[in-house]
Amino acid sequence: MILYDSIPVLMYHHVMPVTSSLNITPELFEEQLSGLKTNGWKTLDSKEFLYFLQNPKESRKKCVLLTFDDGFVDNYLYAYPILKKYRMKALLFIATDFITDLDIKRENFIAMPHKQMWKIAFSERNYEVMCTWNELKEMESEGVFDIQSHGHTHKIPDFIEKANYAAVENDLFLGQEFLMKYLNKQPLHLAWPKGVYNDKVMRIAVKLGFKALYTTQRGANVYDTFHIKRLAVKCKGRRWLNKKLMIYNSSLLTKIYSKIRF
Repeated sequence: MILYDSIPVLMYHHVMPVTSSLNITPELFEEQLSGLKTNGWKTLDSKEFLYFLQNPKESRKKCVLLTFDDGFVDNYLYAYPILKKYRMKALLFIATDFITDLDIKRENFIAMPHKQMWKIAFSERNYEVMCTWNELKEMESEGVFDIQSHGHTHKIPDFIEKANYAAVENDLFLGQEFLMKYLNKQPLHLAWPKGVYNDKVMRIAVKLGFKALYTTQRGANVYDTFHIKRLAVKCKGRRWLNKKLMIYNSSLLTKIYSKIRF
């Protein structure tokens, strides 16, 4: 049915008890998940999502994909327990250069704005704000977070700007290598850092074996696996989210809404 031909893909970055951009508080995140459960939405993993896109005739009614970008430790401290509580799944796109193989206690974690966390991530203190490999292994072994690729250095936009496509390929390759080394998996899903990409880097990603490429653009997802659209989640509750999901569960409603919105 045309009303349920699209799969909404949500884009999160942080779940923390702080007011800042790209963040939702734990209380509102739980309210959103509670709303999903109450209204019968099914969260997908990477294999299920890819199957639906490759089989457009399958019913997508109330199917949704939750995604998180970067790999910040608040995903482990706050998002993970809430997802586990509601038995829901999500994809976590990690930039592998920031992930350490350390055993760290998290009692002293301090929530802070996104830009401040990135500043620390690009320093020798990156372990303070990014997940460790052990934390990623735990979340994946519990069937909660499906770990996928965000490249290696998060610098792909810079490489594209300089037309350094050899660096792009190396960055994507290293991201794959680290995921294979530490999690024993070949990532098939890639989210472009900052949503920056072009046709050349898409061809590179496909050559390396990626089957699904994620943007930061809004829109419907019916069958195109190389331009997956995502809705940036706001720090709002279940009513806001339910309204958006009903729109983005339909390519027709998405098209109408995009015209009204702009």
